[in-house]
Amino acid sequence: MKYMFYIFLLVMPASVLANDAVVFSTEEMANIGIELGQPKLVHHSLTKSLPAEVSIPNRSQQIISAPQDGVIERLLVAEGDNVIAGQALAEMNSPQLLTRQSDYLQALSRLSQTKQEMLRDKSLFEEGIIAERRYRQIESRHQQQSTEVAMYRKSLQLAGMNSEVIAQLERQRSLNSHLTLNASENGVIMKQFVVAGQRLTAADPIYQIAQLSSLWLEIHVPLEIVNTINVNDPIQVCQKQIEGQVIAVGRQVHAADQGVLVRAEITKNTEQLTPGEFVQACFIQQSDKIQFELPRSAIFREQGQTRVFVKTDSGFISQAINVINDQGDHVIVSGDLSIQQQIVIKGTATVKAAWLGMGGE
Repeated sequence: MKYMFYIFLLVMPASVLANDAVVFSTEEMANIGIELGQPKLVHHSLTKSLPAEVSIPNRSQQIISAPQDGVIERLLVAEGDNVIAGQALAEMNSPQLLTRQSDYLQALSRLSQTKQEMLRDKSLFEEGIIAERRYRQIESRHQQQSTEVAMYRKSLQLAGMNSEVIAQLERQRSLNSHLTLNASENGVIMKQFVVAGQRLTAADPIYQIAQLSSLWLEIHVPLEIVNTINVNDPIQVCQKQIEGQVIAVGRQVHAADQGVLVRAEITKNTEQLTPGEFVQACFIQQSDKIQFELPRSAIFREQGQTRVFVKTDSGFISQAINVINDQGDHVIVSGDLSIQQQIVIKGTATVKAAWLGMGGE
């Protein structure tokens, strides 16, 4: 009986005027725990959250592979390491490289000899000692030898030898089967495919390197939502306040979930995301209509309508609103509200009880 009396005091101190306004004194509001707030004007709303997978853009990925057959001698970096352009990643031993180096040096020797013969015949031709035909023949052969040298040089570059190492080979004419693989650009080692001592064939992958300055969000969007989404629409990673932009909307429905792939790109705060993880993403929908953001605790349902309590000179009155978007702790609504009004944001259930008990709808 004692507890019922306390409940009666908690709910029933208000009086109701003819217009169903519930009146509480400042002291009663403090005792009951009623708090007031103002609607926040917003020009956009968020859709419901959808699972999104963080992935690396195709253009930002690179595979470091074996340029030719050989054995991995040393791995100089590992998964998770940051690397810079030109940094040594691995060392290989490739007997096949000796053959390519030998072919290149022989081609250089032939080119040097042909050049000397061409210069000699040019002098003889200019003095009228030999016919022009003979000079043109040696000139053509020199061009062929130049092309052959360029081809063998390109072969060494494809095998992983840079210009500095090739120049050293030309000077010293010493064959070397050891090969160092370098990073062509800055990035992060995402995956290591081999171990030291492993024998590889040409094109076998060694490392996957990626640049993480931009990331993709890949979202399977239900059909009823995808028609409202366009390229360049803004998107947000829920709970992290990271924003991006839609860059592609798919044209195929996936059988597993009947969703359509929507891809967005994130270029800021990517350090807060990890490739492969799943996050919750929301599309940001702009609106020309007047909308307000309210705490979920401010709204209540009565006879099929969503309402809030607005403070007036006469007391608290209920005001019907329309919920446009439910964002968990907050809701986006429309209705006859203004940012100057004060509404009940805490203690709504108590005000409702008084309102219903004293003549409310």
